[in-house]
Amino acid sequence: MAEKLTMKLLSEELQTLGKQLARVEARFERKLESVLEQATEKLKSRIEGSEGHMHYGPAVGVDARRRLIEQCAYLRAERRGFVGGDPQQDWLDAEMEIDQLLLQGWTKNDSDSRDDSSAEPVELKAGPERRV
Repeated sequence: MAEKLTMKLLSEELQTLGKQLARVEARFERKLESVLEQATEKLKSRIEGSEGHMHYGPAVGVDARRRLIEQCAYLRAERRGFVGGDPQQDWLDAEMEIDQLLLQGWTKNDSDSRDDSSAEPVELKAGPERRV
């Protein structure tokens, strides 16, 4: 009899804890969604120009960004000896890495101001306000 009573109490306590957990999870999800929305809006405002066009800072144009991504993807493949891996995934990973650096305030090296696609790779330097 005592075992049934103990099991019943434990079962009720477990149900109560389950309900509390569900409420906490719901609050956490709402908070997370709110934070993600705020971060998305903040990021959008940082990367959209005044005319709604994407930009990556005054010193890095679209072509320079593409060359940086190409170079970074190539270096990823080279590091693993061009064995295995996925070129498309290398590109996507390189794109995320370069965009993150550019958003953090990295700029094109002033000595590389050429705009032709056969130019040497663009070097990045940290801006004065940020260090990585």
